[in-house]
Amino acid sequence: MKLIWQHLTSGLVYARSFRLIPALVGTVIPFFWQLVNLYGTLPAVLLIVGVFQIIIVSMSAIMYPFLFWKLRFLEVYCLAAVIMLVAIISWQVINITANRRAGFKLIKLQFSTRTALLLLGLLLGHRLIPLSVSPRTVFWDLHLKPHLAGQLRSRSREEIIAAIRHDYQRAANLMEDAIFFGCSPGSFRKLLIAAGLKESQFVMMKTIIPTEHSRIFGLRRPFFFYVIFVHDQASPEYKSQHL
Repeated sequence: MKLIWQHLTSGLVYARSFRLIPALVGTVIPFFWQLVNLYGTLPAVLLIVGVFQIIIVSMSAIMYPFLFWKLRFLEVYCLAAVIMLVAIISWQVINITANRRAGFKLIKLQFSTRTALLLLGLLLGHRLIPLSVSPRTVFWDLHLKPHLAGQLRSRSREEIIAAIRHDYQRAANLMEDAIFFGCSPGSFRKLLIAAGLKESQFVMMKTIIPTEHSRIFGLRRPFFFYVIFVHDQASPEYKSQHL
């Protein structure tokens, strides 16, 4: 009986549950970018809008009985749409705050989830990526800054390596336990190693996205899905903290 009471009092709602609001958006949005790469902008927009519609309708159906049917379903739908808008705004606030605080030179981050990472691994590479995570692990969808997308060839190799080293160091200093993931045409493996990362600090695999789709970036290279661990998961210190 005491355990039940604890579940209904101190265990009723944990503080981390509020992450679910922006996490809902952070789970869906990474699929948009990769659906653009895979199928094109229009199909991606239609699919993601459809997903958000399904989520809003599902939220409406859940809330409707709890409002004791005093509101019309359309009104409940509008309420669910407002909640979704709040989720999008909170997700964007997290992104803006994190990127401004970090001051990255090469990348920008978007708050995401482990679910998005694992499902994208299956979608793009038919592979579940093994992860060592803790309750504090935060997942981020990684992108090049918009003005650099497709323009890295205008930068020297040394500039890119220096920017990667700077951004990784900033992430390591500011983020206690984070995992970045993303997809891009061309492999960054050699650049990551040249910037000082060990091979145990990232995973990279070729995707099913057709090579010709990279022409939108002015390139003709295969797409790679990559996962970058802000802290070396093979290090004894990291392992001791996650056992």
